[in-house]
Amino acid sequence: MLDRTPCILLTNDDSHDSPLFHFVIDALHKLGELHVVVPATEQSWKGKSMTRFGSLYVEEIAIHGTPAWSVTGTPADCVNLALYNLLPRRPDIVVSGINIGKNVGLGFVFASGTVGACLEANIAGLPALALSQELTREDFIHWDQHRAFRPETATALRASIDTLVPRIWSQFVTTHFSEKTTWNINFPFAPGQAPDIHRTRLGYTTYRDCFRQRGDQYHFALAAADLDPAADTDDATLKAGHISATLLDIRTFGQGC
Repeated sequence: MLDRTPCILLTNDDSHDSPLFHFVIDALHKLGELHVVVPATEQSWKGKSMTRFGSLYVEEIAIHGTPAWSVTGTPADCVNLALYNLLPRRPDIVVSGINIGKNVGLGFVFASGTVGACLEANIAGLPALALSQELTREDFIHWDQHRAFRPETATALRASIDTLVPRIWSQFVTTHFSEKTTWNINFPFAPGQAPDIHRTRLGYTTYRDCFRQRGDQYHFALAAADLDPAADTDDATLKAGHISATLLDIRTFGQGC
């Protein structure tokens, strides 16, 4: 536990126009000294990829009234640039999200740019918190088509986030500053409710083909996923209406039998 106000680095993979990003900025301002470094364009499904070739451009902008840096790169690029080039001092924790859509199951978590930013933080020796918000299919389609939520959805999510982020911070962050791991948190879409928090394991959920041919081109079009149905998984917990909290520890990724 820190004996001072924590320094927080915030990023995401949905870019700076995400309403959930604006909501979490408001929530984190109440919890620490906030610094924001965010991709200039959406970087979903980029995992922990980094820009090896080509140049990155950084622009100082304001997001929801907060000074920030916009980076023409991936979420992991944002974290690395922030730590070693942009921030006036090293943060105490990296927060990534709130992602538009859930990040549960093995295949999807390691494809997630939201989680990828956190893994970059862990490599740098920092703790991290990945936040994702489950949506109804209708709300996700509306976001995808309009880059905005319907007013009633935005109101419900803001109220939920204002309540849930401090709960998560109290339970998983205040005692987490000395760790080099990531808590992957998924919020259910449960307007007006106070869902329980369950510690879960990463489900062995995988996906199949991701691309469809259109003429002489191939476009992203996820076909189907093979879900891990066990009750103790992140996905099953979220489906039951609870918050899933899964610890990701990069120190164990390479361990065999």
